[in-house]
Amino acid sequence: MDRITPGHHLYPGPDGSWRHSSPDGRFTRIRGPYELLSAARKHAYGAGAPAVPDENGRALLEALHARGVLTTAADGQAGDPDGAPWNVHIEGDDPVAHAVAALLPPTACVTTGPLDEEAVRVADCVVSSAGWLPDARWQQIDGWCKRHSTAWHRCHVEGLRFVLGPLSVPGSTVGYADTRGRILAAADLPDELTAHWAYLDQGHAAGVTGALPPVPWPGAAVAAVLAGLLIEDLWRLRTTGAPAARNVQLVVDPSTATVSRHLVLPLPVTAGAPETPETPGAAG
Repeated sequence: MDRITPGHHLYPGPDGSWRHSSPDGRFTRIRGPYELLSAARKHAYGAGAPAVPDENGRALLEALHARGVLTTAADGQAGDPDGAPWNVHIEGDDPVAHAVAALLPPTACVTTGPLDEEAVRVADCVVSSAGWLPDARWQQIDGWCKRHSTAWHRCHVEGLRFVLGPLSVPGSTVGYADTRGRILAAADLPDELTAHWAYLDQGHAAGVTGALPPVPWPGAAVAAVLAGLLIEDLWRLRTTGAPAARNVQLVVDPSTATVSRHLVLPLPVTAGAPETPETPGAAG
């Protein structure tokens, strides 16, 4: 069924002619009989009016589709695409992980707990919320997800900021290995950075209080924002085939209420490059 594309509007202007406004702020004048355009709008807005039946009406609807004013469920309207179970595994025991589990749509079949390769294999997508960066662990998860073509998203803390993604879709977007490599390439002191990651890995491996400083987890409101950004990426991937923030890492700073976007480019493919190890050691 035809529906107005999200963010678009169709309406009569003060001079009697009709307008189309798009989400990017552009306005287009539309010429045609008022009654025909009014019927098309009722149909597009879901007011229960039937599709415009005559030849002129069909031509108008086709023109509105061509301009992106109208869409259908097949064009990516929100909603479960096929009604099949959506298996989401969440790793983490923290406010962000809990918020993701609470805010996922009811069509999601949610499992929680530490990830292993079998959990990655059976999941449609994976979310890992980890506190301080678990570099070795995420290299391992990245390898599992590539092997089983499982999408995965992630959140970690840097200082007082929260870093999300990028969402990794094997064969389509950048993975953690690309993100890690680009961060090191851009670092002024890459050796210091790898040493810091190794220190964090050792703290994670120790698994005891005091091995690392406490994580400054956010309150419920910020955790919900972070979870919402993660979920929107995953839901758009499921319903449209593309994440909301493709190859983009988001950095959220609650102290300034800002979200920064950082494009992550894939690393060049090197012939004969070794595969991701089954269980990598500490970074560096």
